[in-house]
Amino acid sequence: MSLLRTLARLGPSVTLTIGLISVAVAQENRVETLVVEDSLRLEVLPLTGSVNAPQTSQLSSTEAGQISELTVEIGDRVTQDQPLLTLDTRYITLQRQRARAELAQAEAERDEAQRRLSEANQLSAQSIAASERRQRESALAAAQAIFEARQADYALTQLQLARHQVRAPFDGMVTQRESNIGEWVNPGDTLLTLVDLASLRVDFPVPLSAYQRFEGAQLEVRLEGSDQWHSTRILARIPLDEGSRQFLLRAVPEATLDMLPGMAVEGRLQLTGERGPSVPRDALIRRPDGSVSVWLARQSDDSWQAFEQRVEIGSSHQGEVAVNEGLAAGDRVIVAGNERLEEGQRVSLSDD
Repeated sequence: MSLLRTLARLGPSVTLTIGLISVAVAQENRVETLVVEDSLRLEVLPLTGSVNAPQTSQLSSTEAGQISELTVEIGDRVTQDQPLLTLDTRYITLQRQRARAELAQAEAERDEAQRRLSEANQLSAQSIAASERRQRESALAAAQAIFEARQADYALTQLQLARHQVRAPFDGMVTQRESNIGEWVNPGDTLLTLVDLASLRVDFPVPLSAYQRFEGAQLEVRLEGSDQWHSTRILARIPLDEGSRQFLLRAVPEATLDMLPGMAVEGRLQLTGERGPSVPRDALIRRPDGSVSVWLARQSDDSWQAFEQRVEIGSSHQGEVAVNEGLAAGDRVIVAGNERLEEGQRVSLSDD
């Protein structure tokens, strides 16, 4: 109360002066600024792709026959060379037995022809005619040819018998089964589908405009419905047809992910761009009309003032937004305390 009585005695002029000082202090906002520098810009390109298997095989038999044994179901995991399906082998087994018997007969006839020729060679020239020796040589050659033919016939029946069984060409999972026991199948009929799940990869269509800027590119992926991003190892850039104006980017996640072929996957491809100014996202002021601006702090005499500057922005990465137009290196951008500024308003810099 003593202070109020003192101010009353001093008069209204003192009270007005104190009020003006209070208004001036209130209008001088305290802000935080950042001096703009040209830096290497990073562009992040959002991608949409899918999970694919390196190997997917539709298995069939090379022989015709009736299915006698089927040892797998859909969803079963199998290992390479594991028997999956067997055809009825009774007929080919009998053919193999006959081929083996004919081979044994041909071998015996060849051995007999060899013995007769050896016997002729041991006799003196006076004991056996030259024509007889030549006849026995020809008989041995014919017997040897028949023996080799029977060997081939027997080997063919062995191969046909092996082909009556369908084996897994690689480790994988059975995803389709198009056959059942008792059915007759022909060569080329799809019987089972096997998918390699051991080394799944992700494929993304990417605009051709990114192809020349791929030096040092990095790709991160996340599965649909997940919030976690994972780094990848880029395998290949595969050309597509010219009309698509895209290329296929193939990669493998560094971490082991719970993926299946056909799953949708998101990607973000980080590309290195040109040098230029960038600002923190908090420095941007977005207007209802869609325009974007920043507040600049400029020094006039011994004070700082705020001025709004409209800008054109580009890509963003980790909170930094590229500014294509409106800023230059050396500009001082207000990054905090820019919510209620007015044009030309005096500000004090917390970072000055």
